[in-house]
Amino acid sequence: MAEAIVSGVVARLGDLLLRKATSLHGVSNQVEQLQDALKQIQSLLKDADARQNESQSVRQWVADMRDVAYDAEDIIERYALKVGSRKGGGIQDVLKRFACILGEAKTSFQTSSEIGEITRRIFTLKSSLQDYGIKLDSMDGGGPSSLSEKIKEQRQTYAHVEHDHVVVGLEDNLKEVVACLTEEVKYKYRVVSICGMGGLGKTTLARKVYHHKEVKSHFKCRAWVCISQQCQRRDVWEGVMISLTISPSKEQRDEIRSMTDAELTEKLCEVQRQNKCLVVLDDIWKVEQWNSLRAAFQMNDTNSRILLTSRNVDVALQVDPRRGHLHELKLLNDESSWELLQNLAISWRSEDNSNIKEEMRFLGKDMVSYCKGLPLAVIVLGGLLATKQTLEEWEQVHRNVKSCLHQQKDLGISMVLALSYDDLPSHLKLCFLYLGHFPEDFEIRTKELIQMWMAEGLILQTGSNKETLEDVGEQYFKELVQRCMVQVGKKSSVAGIKTCRLHDLMRDFCVDKAKSENFLHIINVNHESNEEIEASIGEVRRAAISGRSSDLGRLGFILPSTSQKYFHLRSLLTFFRPLESWKEKSMLRNFKYLRVLNFVTTAEYNRARAMVSHFNNDNDRKRDFPPAIKSLIHLRFLSLRSTSVRIIASLRNLKCLQTLDLRTTNWQFNFPNDMFRNMEHLRHLYLPQFSKIRGKLQLPNASKLQTLVNIPVFICAVEDPTVGFDEFGKNLMPSNFTFNCLHVLKISHPFIRRDKRVDITPMVTSCPHIYQLRLLGRIKKLPEHDKISPHLAKLSLLHTDLEEDPMLILEKFPNIKILYLGNKSYIGKKMMCSVRGFPQLQSLILAHLPNLEEWEVEEGSMPNLYHLKIVFCEDLRMVPDGLQFVGNLQKLEIVHMYSSFVARLDEGGQDFYKIRHVPSLEVEHTMPEDDWP
Repeated sequence: MAEAIVSGVVARLGDLLLRKATSLHGVSNQVEQLQDALKQIQSLLKDADARQNESQSVRQWVADMRDVAYDAEDIIERYALKVGSRKGGGIQDVLKRFACILGEAKTSFQTSSEIGEITRRIFTLKSSLQDYGIKLDSMDGGGPSSLSEKIKEQRQTYAHVEHDHVVVGLEDNLKEVVACLTEEVKYKYRVVSICGMGGLGKTTLARKVYHHKEVKSHFKCRAWVCISQQCQRRDVWEGVMISLTISPSKEQRDEIRSMTDAELTEKLCEVQRQNKCLVVLDDIWKVEQWNSLRAAFQMNDTNSRILLTSRNVDVALQVDPRRGHLHELKLLNDESSWELLQNLAISWRSEDNSNIKEEMRFLGKDMVSYCKGLPLAVIVLGGLLATKQTLEEWEQVHRNVKSCLHQQKDLGISMVLALSYDDLPSHLKLCFLYLGHFPEDFEIRTKELIQMWMAEGLILQTGSNKETLEDVGEQYFKELVQRCMVQVGKKSSVAGIKTCRLHDLMRDFCVDKAKSENFLHIINVNHESNEEIEASIGEVRRAAISGRSSDLGRLGFILPSTSQKYFHLRSLLTFFRPLESWKEKSMLRNFKYLRVLNFVTTAEYNRARAMVSHFNNDNDRKRDFPPAIKSLIHLRFLSLRSTSVRIIASLRNLKCLQTLDLRTTNWQFNFPNDMFRNMEHLRHLYLPQFSKIRGKLQLPNASKLQTLVNIPVFICAVEDPTVGFDEFGKNLMPSNFTFNCLHVLKISHPFIRRDKRVDITPMVTSCPHIYQLRLLGRIKKLPEHDKISPHLAKLSLLHTDLEEDPMLILEKFPNIKILYLGNKSYIGKKMMCSVRGFPQLQSLILAHLPNLEEWEVEEGSMPNLYHLKIVFCEDLRMVPDGLQFVGNLQKLEIVHMYSSFVARLDEGGQDFYKIRHVPSLEVEHTMPEDDWP
């Protein structure tokens, strides 16, 4: 991982040098020399990283190199804080402190000396490489270390070896895979791929398939070869050829080994064409491995099949995109996990005492829940409990179940998960470890995660002008998903993957690895002493803090009281409501080099906050953010989402911000109109839904903005600017201005005078590339389809009070996939969807349209509609007759509608014929007519 850290520092220094940043005034030559020295050592680190497990001395060398890179970064950023901000006209107290030219010269001299010392340390470390056996040419050879060879031997699989442990939960999987391989009329797959995270049982399933009676009778010959991480192409080809040769003699084996590569691949292809062969490629990791092997496995003119197992979904998708089948293994449910454990840990069955047996059953069920459905974890736990005969021994394992699972040597969870981690490219290792910030089972917002990666400098620019950092970050994230290291949470047809999470055991590995690499420390205020908390934050680059609210006040007293300035800390995530205790003690003043500050709220806190939000008092309305934040000039990411802050004038000096999220739970939010004027790097701005701003809102360099959420409606042209809106201004941007990078735009009403209709066409027209648009508030009319971005995929309308049928315009939008009409967006009585309208629409939600009585859908309209939801449209008499022609409709939801409306949809009802083809009908909260509010 040190390689990735050094690479990141080199890239950031290069960026500063390229831009001739004023923050390097006086030391730019020394910084250039430092960058060159780091580049020289960078080429050695990959080999050194791979050898860390061989000896303590190599681990120490890598740790020293990592610390050198960190120290170099700290020195440069300290200098930027002191001198760079003076050149740019930044923070007032910094200006006063370094106004004297002599003082600036002294700072430059001191920094030059520090950089020189860092450079000397780098060359000293480089000269000591030979003591550890790390050489420059080792990278060219790429030879595996003795430890990786040992792991390879442990991971080697063979067709004839069937483990004794019972297989549970794979019955349906086995049936499906066997059918895909043998039923040639129904399925014509050339390749079947079994994919999933480490420990799910991919090899176990493949072995069951290989020995299945239907498979053995269907294929004339079969071959099994384990690829693993070190793929030797020639060994694989020879192994397959020998296995496909029935009872090969010594002469035949020798002949195979004497063939050239061309002869061998031609012979393999011929055998697979002439016979029905099954070739199992177990544990294939990379697309490059398949590309090196594929010459021997032609896809056409053959009845032979390939079965492969992989942790990388991308491998399965690349092998045969047209005729391949991807079978993704899932985690076991609670019932199957307990059944598997029972079959393995049989000692409790022989217990005669029913009370003791029941106690052991209780402990077993509790322990197996920790495995979270990962079969390997259940097997490791079962093997451990099989050696424990007494209740006391089971209780001991129960107390230490987490460490017991990870420390088993032969089948240790950590070793299996470490293989996936070690196979990651260096830049993805850092991104993966960053996920350790979040608690167990936490739904991580994908966009927010990528924005934090950006702020930390973990995303490297590709050099393409067309690819943004966000695009590259999304590629990073997708690769982690494809490698089965991250689990997908909520999905969106527009934004892709909305949320993700880590499996608990993967998270345990992630946190342990991050801590050992000095990358991240998790601090639970409930469990750590004051000294431990202070030491943790003082040493690491990143910290995540959680705990009960009653214990969090300690932080305000612990951290500011020390002389430690926490130069190391770059990211701070908190999982509680800390602002009350932090305002007084202002611990933020010690974190001047933070890049990420995220006040994350858990689902439990959000629910509690929602219950009490209407009890805001005077003190709550006056709550300001700690003024000390104005000194955090390196901050790139700041989220106050769902906090109780309302006044944020102290944020205006944060010129480096890329992401600012102010979506609080409070009703009124106050900030000055020039709040964002100096934030020249701002890319994502999330405002509260209702804001109070005095004067014209001044946006920063708008050419970089990609996201504007809850932007006040008064930036658009107001119908009557002389009535009550003078203080807000009537039009912010010149008519010819274009937001070329803007993708997400959500427009909201100002805090007052919500009765005026606004023309939003000029604003929407100035955003030619948006794919998400939300309009909240009364508007004059919808923009015509040729006036809006052709990329628009998601549109939400709320309280727009449209009097004309919006469908007449919306159905002409060529690429809209999700449409939400809610909360009096349309106040008319009739709605019409014409033939060939909405060609790409997948999801339609009609909610709280109180006047809607009749909805007509012509045949041929909405051909791709998958999901329809109708909520609280009290005057709507029936679903449209045209729904019977929407053949793709899979899910219909009816919520808070009259019982008479619902009765028409029941089997035998008047409208059942319209929706009988829909597989899923969900009805919630039906109300009788006389009970309707």
